[in-house]
Amino acid sequence: MFSVPGWPALRTALLLALALLGAGVFSAPSASSPASQPPTNESAQLADNLAQLDLLSPQYEFSLGTELLNQSAAQPSIRLISPGVDEEWREESLVTISYQTTGPISLVRLYYYGGNCPLGGRARGSFGQVIADMGPNTGSYQWHVPWVDATAFRLRIAGYNDDNEMLAEYERTVRFRPKELADLPPTCLAVIKRKQRLYYYEDGRIVRMHIVSTGIYRGSTPDMHPGRGQMGQVFRKSRAAYSDMYDVVMYYYLAITSSGSHGIHATYPNMYRYLGRPASHGCIRQHRADAKILYSLVPVGTPVYVF
Repeated sequence: MFSVPGWPALRTALLLALALLGAGVFSAPSASSPASQPPTNESAQLADNLAQLDLLSPQYEFSLGTELLNQSAAQPSIRLISPGVDEEWREESLVTISYQTTGPISLVRLYYYGGNCPLGGRARGSFGQVIADMGPNTGSYQWHVPWVDATAFRLRIAGYNDDNEMLAEYERTVRFRPKELADLPPTCLAVIKRKQRLYYYEDGRIVRMHIVSTGIYRGSTPDMHPGRGQMGQVFRKSRAAYSDMYDVVMYYYLAITSSGSHGIHATYPNMYRYLGRPASHGCIRQHRADAKILYSLVPVGTPVYVF
């Protein structure tokens, strides 16, 4: 802290002067005490000391301000620096979690948590795991981002003292992107077969994430991307497409091949229990409630990727 020569003595003088003022040593002139009355030796000395103490001086203002800041800094606090606000982290990337602390924080606990992808609008529980459990307060940790069953998660950090008492905590939301979807266009549909999940991106952000069923046989749901043959985009839409081969109505159908051989559509309630694992003849099945929403959002021509 910046210090001013003579400040302790001057501060003592100021406090003593205030005490004497309260006791009546200094008082305003009155009819019974003329203004010309000479001051006592003690009051004169105090007046001299006070004259030397310029409270409007920038150096005293800085000293007092710094003293107040240091008192504030002594209060325990913790704050995440990285990730930043609205930051996105990609699966399997090595990231640095950095943070700032004040006060007697010697240990930190880092963990993440969130809600699993819902099915048909219904919650499916939550996830969470510790990243660092009562580790030293080093200011940063490195972490390999795992796959999470969500479009975002909460990162939480808590600071503790040497007695393991929690002194401060902080949280931030981090957007999540699966590794397969690293270099996609801002608006597209993407399906990850290894996780049986569908993502709809709009302007670079995940708008919808659905649990799906792809083909039960190897290759029955082929990998796709725009430009690979007559597939890789939404060619047309139908609220109730009919399959002659399987004699079934496919509600909220999005054709992702030009022939209509493969599509994204709603399945029937008796098949909901299979969502989340391969179970179809090649199409990409969804819960009907999810399919209805996706159908309303996705226009014809949207690029489609299947990994």
